[in-house]
Amino acid sequence: MKIRQLELKNFRCFDQKTFEFSDQFNVFIGDNGKGKTTSVEALALIIGAFASKLYRIYEPNMWLSRIQDSDIRQVRNNGRVENKLPVEIVCKSVINEFEIKWSSSLKAVYGATARSTGHVPSLSSNITEFIDNLNRQVEEVRDTPLPLIAYYGTRRLWVVSKTQSDFDNMKNALARESRFWGYTDCLEPRSNLILDWFKFEDVQILEKAVKIHQAISNALSTSQIDGWVEMNYDANEDTLIVRSLDGKSQQFVKLSDGVKNMIGMVADIAYRSIVLNPHLEANAPKETQGVVLIDEIDLHLHPNWQRRVVDDLKRTFPKIQFITTTHSEHIIQSLREGELIDLNNPDSIPAAEYENKSIEDIAENVMHVPQTHRADRYQKMMDVAERYYQMLENTSQASPEEIERLKIELDDLIEPYSDNVAYYAFLKMKKLAALGE
Repeated sequence: MKIRQLELKNFRCFDQKTFEFSDQFNVFIGDNGKGKTTSVEALALIIGAFASKLYRIYEPNMWLSRIQDSDIRQVRNNGRVENKLPVEIVCKSVINEFEIKWSSSLKAVYGATARSTGHVPSLSSNITEFIDNLNRQVEEVRDTPLPLIAYYGTRRLWVVSKTQSDFDNMKNALARESRFWGYTDCLEPRSNLILDWFKFEDVQILEKAVKIHQAISNALSTSQIDGWVEMNYDANEDTLIVRSLDGKSQQFVKLSDGVKNMIGMVADIAYRSIVLNPHLEANAPKETQGVVLIDEIDLHLHPNWQRRVVDDLKRTFPKIQFITTTHSEHIIQSLREGELIDLNNPDSIPAAEYENKSIEDIAENVMHVPQTHRADRYQKMMDVAERYYQMLENTSQASPEEIERLKIELDDLIEPYSDNVAYYAFLKMKKLAALGE
């Protein structure tokens, strides 16, 4: 599965917008409020509309596949707030070499009735037929590939939280080899399915559990997140344990948030890939196709890691299409032609603007942050000093009243920087020399 195009109309902050996507990696950038998270959540919504029909056993969180009243773009007109309708989301995709297109729309709001039932997405008859055929193929042919779908939001926590009944459902699903279990909570931004599975896995006697564990280990070894290459559940301590290449062990909960997020996400993708496509066995992470959405891919990551996380994910999951957001110049620096989507710039940014460029170049030319080689406070101090000198130079023809007023203005100008003793004293001396007490 690959997303080719997304069209939005009257969805949240967007009037009319069309996005084109590259096959492997896509990163949204832009100022706060420009629509980075909105774009990713629109994708989650429209993919959810497809996924809700794809599998029959475990329904997804249905709110994710329905346009809500809160998604309607609003404008202010003569002091009144107006809803802009219709709201439309259209997606073009390729699944198992078939090009398909589907949409979700909201044409009117009908008060409490609409809010209580949600707004059901519309799938054309040919899409419904395609999904029905795919469902039948999965039931009849064991090696029919299923696309992986996942969304990791900024509130991803990676903690074990399932109840015993949830573990029982998981055990029953794996026991009857239900491939559709791989879609459970797939579009829930805070999903932690993989950590729940590890808690259950040691009491699971199925051969399938061994293969799942191997696939996860392969993915962790390939990504080598901070040197950690294996994950297991310690029943005695009731906790997850990670192990490094040199044999060192650590409780998962004691890792830094950045490492914890990345290990949890890589393991979760690997787990879903082999549950969806068990015929691929340990190679499932490398062979499974699909779409993974990540809001703020740089979340909690040290700059050294931000520089390589894109390549790590590409190497670990070479057939997955990633669509992400970031504020990090280091992430942008690691991208290739066609992988950057700038919401501040309607035109595509040439790769020459960010490939092999310095962080300062990217910050200034791509993210439009001025004077990045200097701290903002330092630059303000230089601007104040320049203005200070200009004001002093214009005192020769000033009246006594104007000079007194100027003294007050000069003192007010440098007061915010009185903590810098040398800077403050130097400018004070210049004022005394020019104006006296």
